[in-house]
Amino acid sequence: MQKDVIYIDVDDDITAIIGKVKAAKAHIVALVPPKRIGAIQSAVNLKLVHRAAEQADKRLVIISNNVSLMALAGSAGIPVARNLQSKPELAEVPVLEVDDDDVIDGADLPVGDHQAVAEKVANDSVVPEVGAAAVAASADSVAVSHRDKPVTRGSKVAVPNFDVFRKKLLLGIVGGVTLISLLVWAFVFAPSARIIITARTTDAALNSRVSLSPTATTDLKAGTIASVLKSTKKDVSIPFTATGKKDVGDKATGAVKLYNDSFDPVTVSGSVTAGGFTFYLSSAVTVPKGSCTRPSSCSSGTATGTIVAAAPGSNYNGISGELGDLPGTITGAITGATANGTDKTVTVVSQEDVDKVSGDASKQDVAEAAKKELLASLRGDYIILDSTFKADTSAVKSAPAVGSEATDSKATLAGSVTYTIVATVKSEVSKYLDAYFAQQIDGKTDQKVYSNGLTDVSFTNISQADTITTVNISTNGKIGPKVDEKALKEFAKGKRYGEIQDYVKQVSGIDNVDVKFSPFWVSSSPGDPNRIKVEFKVNGA
Repeated sequence: MQKDVIYIDVDDDITAIIGKVKAAKAHIVALVPPKRIGAIQSAVNLKLVHRAAEQADKRLVIISNNVSLMALAGSAGIPVARNLQSKPELAEVPVLEVDDDDVIDGADLPVGDHQAVAEKVANDSVVPEVGAAAVAASADSVAVSHRDKPVTRGSKVAVPNFDVFRKKLLLGIVGGVTLISLLVWAFVFAPSARIIITARTTDAALNSRVSLSPTATTDLKAGTIASVLKSTKKDVSIPFTATGKKDVGDKATGAVKLYNDSFDPVTVSGSVTAGGFTFYLSSAVTVPKGSCTRPSSCSSGTATGTIVAAAPGSNYNGISGELGDLPGTITGAITGATANGTDKTVTVVSQEDVDKVSGDASKQDVAEAAKKELLASLRGDYIILDSTFKADTSAVKSAPAVGSEATDSKATLAGSVTYTIVATVKSEVSKYLDAYFAQQIDGKTDQKVYSNGLTDVSFTNISQADTITTVNISTNGKIGPKVDEKALKEFAKGKRYGEIQDYVKQVSGIDNVDVKFSPFWVSSSPGDPNRIKVEFKVNGA
């Protein structure tokens, strides 16, 4: 049979030797050790080599004359040949000679000691099984029966399991990192503090007259607050019955002659009277000056014109006689009786008719709808002055117009009604209040405005002129002690409850100071001021 001869190098370790045995191609492997036996001088290593050979289905023979190695090989169950040509044999294990004096009678030992010794012997005992015919092979072959191998009880070689070790190491690292992270979170990131300060405040009243205007800016000194004037238009059409009466007949007319006794021409126009009636000159008449040929012989200047009755009607007819209401140097008379005056009465729209229904233009349902629309547009941050809601009906006209004839006495009041309401933005009011109460504590560095009274502000005594609304503004602000929040946070870093409490209570007007740490294991404020929160509670605010 073919065999592989492996020469062991003095520097080869047991792993290298096992690797060479496994790599052998022949079924029989002859190991030739160096003079310095090296790695295989250990019984354990020989057993490892032998086991590796068996697992690789190899027959192992050691070529050596070394007596010690032969004995070790015998104990490991490996045949030995003196050279590559000699027959392999399984070396006998020398029998241990025992002197009778060394024999210990167990009966002489205490029971406990005897038991311990007995168990130790049982666990450590090696029971060699050596067969006499273990080797049967030709010069080139070796046959070793497994039954002839020496068997060692309870003497397994423990090979380290690196996978388990690696897993345990990895778990240990992960656990360590987790523990460190948890500690960092618990003592660096998790801690926080909340400083709750309760302060006493005093009321500060505001009651002043201000003007609200959509074109003004909020200014405490000027006493103005920017406002908003919201408007909307609604078309209305209200029919009504005309009740006015009007004489639309012809006016009487007549001819007149005017006399001027002065030496200057005089122009006459306007109204004149005659017979208790009023007439108007149809056009201005210039009466020439008078003249005298001698002192006792003078003549007046004369001119003619026409007059028209002041109103239609036949009652102006037949009027004659002198004219009244003429300039001092002018006299005149109707040259013929007035005539052509006629009577005709029709129904017209009177102002009284319009006044009766004009109020309805701003009181109907359309007004309510307009107000709802305006209020809806002012939802949110507005303060609405409800009493400023009003309707402008100036664009609502009568058709026919006042004084005109209404056919069948029917007329309509129609047009657009403009509804308006005044409001102001809360932020503008707040700006005014802030400025007012800031002025109240001007120069008092230890005082602070806790509330500007915006939520309770009221506007009374409202009056309007064009787009400007004048009102009384009133409310109560809250003024109390001032604590520098930034400085407090800087001080509180790393401080305990009592230290923070004592520091804050130095400020006058502080009622109470409470400090809450979180989580429960924290007993002082964190070093990061961003993790410290300051809350103010104001008594009565």
